[in-house]
Amino acid sequence: MKKQTEISIIGAGMWGAVLANLLAREGRTVRAWEFKAATARSLNGSRAHPALPGFRLAKGIKVLTRLEEAVRSPKLLIMAVDSKHVRGLSRQINVLLKSQPLPLIVAVAKGIEAGSLKTVCEVMEEEIPRARQKTMILTGPSFAVEVAAGAPTKVVLAGKDTALVKAAAAMIEGGPLRLELSDDRLGAELGGALKNVYAIGSGIIDGLSKAAKNSEAAFLIESASELKRIITALGGRSHTAWGLSGMGDLLLTATSAKSRNFRFGREIGKGRTPLEAQQHIKTVVEGFAALENARALCAKRAIKTPVINSIWKILYKDHNPSSILEAAGFKRTQRPSGKL
Repeated sequence: MKKQTEISIIGAGMWGAVLANLLAREGRTVRAWEFKAATARSLNGSRAHPALPGFRLAKGIKVLTRLEEAVRSPKLLIMAVDSKHVRGLSRQINVLLKSQPLPLIVAVAKGIEAGSLKTVCEVMEEEIPRARQKTMILTGPSFAVEVAAGAPTKVVLAGKDTALVKAAAAMIEGGPLRLELSDDRLGAELGGALKNVYAIGSGIIDGLSKAAKNSEAAFLIESASELKRIITALGGRSHTAWGLSGMGDLLLTATSAKSRNFRFGREIGKGRTPLEAQQHIKTVVEGFAALENARALCAKRAIKTPVINSIWKILYKDHNPSSILEAAGFKRTQRPSGKL
């Protein structure tokens, strides 16, 4: 039965390629779509991926550049592109699938859209109205490169309809990947989007001093408390904030140099400008884009976010990177005047 399950993966970046391999090895028929022709050629030819040293794509996986071919009658569609491309692609997919049964849709893309301030799943639902109950998020503490290497990994699959979440899980779970199921989709999405922002702050502290692990720990506690406040204020559950898609993902992303958001923050802490840090990292830093949108969303709902505000001031208002320590609870104190 698994061999008859057709899965379309939109985006053959790191996560898209790794998931394609994982699913193909579990007996699924996988088609992937990739916007960049050079990446598609590399994957179809040498089966190598430019962002994954040593990776080889399984032979049975086709990487297509025509979207209409990639979304032909899938049982499951996985959205694995940068969040800024989700709306446009969802609009195209809605037209292409108009005369077909709608597949279950799972996003691994995370973010908050500029302007609308909607999450990725909310954007997809808006562009694909039939998908309101079928849209889910796959998120949690997971580096694609570690999944590719076979490291046991546990993440969250969250959606509104429990039965459909279970059906999607049956198609996805396998190999090193284990799934925890949830109906708190909003909470899971917020955790996945905001951890990238907090990872930048943690990286800034690391860049200020390599001996600042004490400070980083205090910062992470403040960040986790703020994340919980945001999730619950917007309608998610506190349990989600402390679980895999909240605290779990935050701990992974905000403490490891494998995270591009952490590395970006570390360069800021060392004294680079955001532009210089971005050029040094060379790949997309999701938290930089998410920061502005997260701040706007929280301001709109009058949610207090001193940590997010501190990071925003450093990146957008040229505040001294050391000011991040105040967000971690280290208040500035005035030195007493006169002699002691």
